[in-house]
Amino acid sequence: MLFSLLFLSSLFFAALVAGVSAAKGEQLTPPLPSFGNGCIDKRAEDIYKMLTEEPSQIILLDVRTEAEYEAEHIQIEGVETKNIPLSEIEERLNELNKSKVLIVYYRSGAKSRQACEILAQHNFTVFNLEGGITAWKAAGYPTTVVHPSPTHVPAQTPTKTPTQMPPEATPETPAPTVSEHPAQTPQTSPVGVPGVPGFETIFAVAAVLLAVSLLRGRKWRNQKV
Repeated sequence: MLFSLLFLSSLFFAALVAGVSAAKGEQLTPPLPSFGNGCIDKRAEDIYKMLTEEPSQIILLDVRTEAEYEAEHIQIEGVETKNIPLSEIEERLNELNKSKVLIVYYRSGAKSRQACEILAQHNFTVFNLEGGITAWKAAGYPTTVVHPSPTHVPAQTPTKTPTQMPPEATPETPAPTVSEHPAQTPQTSPVGVPGVPGFETIFAVAAVLLAVSLLRGRKWRNQKV
């Protein structure tokens, strides 16, 4: 009888210790599904809560292209982030830590569910962000936007244009005054006397008279001889 009581007491004590340990384990472990439970969709609000409450236990996996990831992605302080395009998931499984919970997202959530199902088949604990990064932003949660750095253009050294010196001032030559009436050329008489009206006629008559006188004088001398 005593042995039975001791045996029952031992079983009761063992059950009590197991119950306390299980209760403590539930408090420390987030409410996550066990391995192999498949892909589970979660709203942006639930995902944000998980990311902020247990950041060190989660990998945030963006399965868009590298260019899309570099342009804009979700990033929460303390959360590990990865970018593996959907087409490369199965070849890069070794880059993911199975001891952490994966939260997968794409642009709208459809393609990230495909990645989520692939990961669940390989025994990852994984959640799909329902609605993708579009739903995340619509709910007002932050994203990291990467702006391309502006291209540096070296400053050009300004070239100095030689200053053109003004030509030396030269005295202005006064323009010749043009008379309104053209200058009249004075008429020159045969003997250099300024032209007098009728002078030529008088001179001709005098010459004729002189010649006649000379002829008469010669004739008179001839007769006298």
